[in-house]
Order: sequence, then C-alpha cells, then structure tokens
Amino acid sequence: RALIERLSRDCPRLDDPSLTTAIFQGLISSADHIYHLQRLGTGRYRCVPKDRNLTPYEVIVEDAVMKPLVSGPEAKRYDEPETDTYILFPYERDARGAVRLIPADDMERRFPNAWEHLCRWEPELRTRESGAFDDDTWYRLGRNQNLDKQDIPKLIVAQTVPEMRVCADCDGTKYLNNVRVNGILPAKRMDQMYLLGVLNGPVADFVFRRIGKPKQGGWYEANRQFIAPLPIPNAPAHARADIVALARRLQERWTRRGYLLQQAADRLSVLARARHPVHWLWPELPILPEMTEQAPRGLRLATDRRKWAEERLDEMEAARIEALQAALDRGGRREVRFEHGELRLYIAGAAVLEKIYLDLATGSLVESYWRWLLLNGPAREAERFAIELRRPPALSDSPAIVQFAERVAALAEEVIAITADERALNDVLYALYGLSPNERNLVENERGRRNAAQADA
Repeated sequence: RALIERLSRDCPRLDDPSLTTAIFQGLISSADHIYHLQRLGTGRYRCVPKDRNLTPYEVIVEDAVMKPLVSGPEAKRYDEPETDTYILFPYERDARGAVRLIPADDMERRFPNAWEHLCRWEPELRTRESGAFDDDTWYRLGRNQNLDKQDIPKLIVAQTVPEMRVCADCDGTKYLNNVRVNGILPAKRMDQMYLLGVLNGPVADFVFRRIGKPKQGGWYEANRQFIAPLPIPNAPAHARADIVALARRLQERWTRRGYLLQQAADRLSVLARARHPVHWLWPELPILPEMTEQAPRGLRLATDRRKWAEERLDEMEAARIEALQAALDRGGRREVRFEHGELRLYIAGAAVLEKIYLDLATGSLVESYWRWLLLNGPAREAERFAIELRRPPALSDSPAIVQFAERVAALAEEVIAITADERALNDVLYALYGLSPNERNLVENERGRRNAAQADA
C-alpha cells in the first residue's frame, strides 16, 4: 500500500493529458453476427447467423469495407495481433477528416456486395433496440462512439487478463471489438512505445493487480477505471529513448515468437503422434503382469487379481500425478534436457521426470517436442500435461520433422533474447520509479510466480 501511494503521488497517471488523449472501448455493432465476418480469402467471408437453426454461409464482400477486428484473445503482451475476424465498417473519413457513415447510394454503387449482405439483414437491423434504427441509416453500427479512433496508431489492452497485456497497433490498421479490448491514444508528443514498455513492465502491472477488480482464477478486468490511474514515471530523454528502443524490439521479438510457435504447431499437426503408456513417462512403475503377480493369494480368480493390480497401478499413477502437480504449483524455471541417452524434465532445478532412456534420433525429437510444450504456455494441470508429454511425434522421414525441430530451436533462442531484453527494460523502469531494494524484491517475487515459464526451454 505504501509503495502504491508513493507512486501515485510521484508519478502522473496514465490518463494525464500530457501522456494520453483517450482511453476508449471498441466498436459496438448491436448485431455482431451480421457485421463480424470470418475472412476466408480475398473478398470471401463467412457469416454465422445468430439463430442456430440457420446454416453459416459464405458471402462475397469487398475487402475495402472490411477491417481486421481484434478481440481479447488476440491482444497479447507485445505481440502484434493477428485475427481472421473482420468487421464490415460502412464509414469513411470525409475531406475534413471526420468519420461519417457512407451514404446508402454510395454504399450500393461502390460496395454492391457489402450492400447486398446488409440488405439481406435489413429487417433485423431496423428492429434493433425496439426500432431505434428504423430510419434511412438503418445499416449503421449500434453506437457512434470511438468510430474516429480506430484507424490511427494506438495501444491495445486486453480486457480480462491475469496481468497487463498491451500491444501496439503501429500502423492504425486494427479495429477494436466492443469491451473485450480497450484502446489507448498517446498524446501528440508521447511515443507510444514508451507507454508500451511502461505498461507491460512489472511496476505498472503490480499496481494494476492491486487496484483492479479481481475475477475468478486470478484474472482481472483491465477496463478504463483500473488502467487510467496507473503511474507512468517521468523519464529524462536518454532513459525514455532506452525504453522506446527496448519496447520496439520486444514487440518485434514477441511477434516473431508467436510466428514461430504457429509454424511449429502447423508442422506438428501433420505428423503422426505416438501414444505412450503411463509406464513410458514413469519407467519405475511396474507393468500390469508384474503387479498381477503381487496380488494377494486370497484372490483366486484371474479377473479379481487383474482388477486388484489395475487399482494399485491407478493409485501409483495418481501419486505421481500429484507429485507433478505439486512441482508445477511451486513454480520455477521449467527445462527439458536429453543427455547421454536420458530424457529429463526439470522444474526449479529439480528433476521431476527422469530415467526415460531413448535412442539419439527419438530422444532428440521428443526433446524438441517437450521444449515446444513448455514454450507454448505454462502447463497448470498435471494430469493433462502428462497426457501431452506422452504424445510426441512418431519418428519418420517426413520433412516436417526436421522443420518442426528447427522452429523449436529458433523459438527457444528468441525466448532467451526476450528474457534478456525484458530484464534490461525492467532495470531501467525500477530506476525510474525509484524503487528501493525491498520494493523491487516485493515486485519481482510476485512476477516470478506469474512469469516462471517465460524462459522455459
């Protein structure tokens, strides 16, 4: 509390006019199933009617009137958002720069396919909000707010998050979806990359999660009332330049990280997968025939002896799952190594899975697969994690095998570079905020639990 009070006193708020001109919500259509379309290709989109009795269908719409629409899941920390959802946006800027609804006759002449799609839904669009749209501009979006803030450079903030997740729309090409994301417009003389680095930094996040509204499962609502008060440090020109450079590089690296993750996932999707038994993951477990031989002599029927053995094996597996869950819950760096023919998984420096002996080709492939699992996101549920660990790609001569391993290796290198850049940025931020060693320790200890998997490899 004392730290937050000092920061609030010493630093301007995010909504200070010298820092930002607006913190705003996304677009409200009042009929998402009509305006929000899934892009299939050039001029081709998929419409999913609200009525489940109606079949989704492909619609031809001019690309010039369709805008990429970012929602919460696409708004990730530093990662330039990618989306296949587009919004039909029947607006444009006039000669004075104001955003205006395109007149109906212009829509029909310039965008006949889009107009045809809207006309198909005209009765429903007119009856929105008890007939409030039953006029000549029936095809407009549900609200006029923030129409003029979509096509300019901005920061994008995910709405429901476990931590601050901010990325930059540097070219102003992304449009924002309703309240699932928020936008931040930097002031005229404020570099948005400076705000990007500060808001994704540990101190702003620490404050956010103490003033934010907690939700179930450790998530928070990052709406305007909780991000507007965040403290932004005053920085001399050289420190601001350092933060700008590091934030820009982190946006590039995180975007490349996402690209490599997807490329690896695409190649993994075409490979045959092994389905190893539990014994493969925990080789010390006895196999069923061995356990059956240990059944009490009082169990004379083979079916009873087998049932007893299966129950004991289930108990042993449950105990190992429980131990793995405890290790995951404790947190710490997760690392996979294949050395001297043995595959091991480490958490916080301790081996939690070991004695998995494999030949060189198989071991190298499984090592890449396990590394991909770790880099793909922090596993929280041990039982599901164990199942995934037992499903590596099966060794084959497919080119996708080599390409998968190459992407995972590049991904691991990118994550190491990200970790170094994040550490350098945090050091600058700690100094700007004037944190004491104890205050820094307070912030870092909490971030350590949340970001334990960031440098997994």
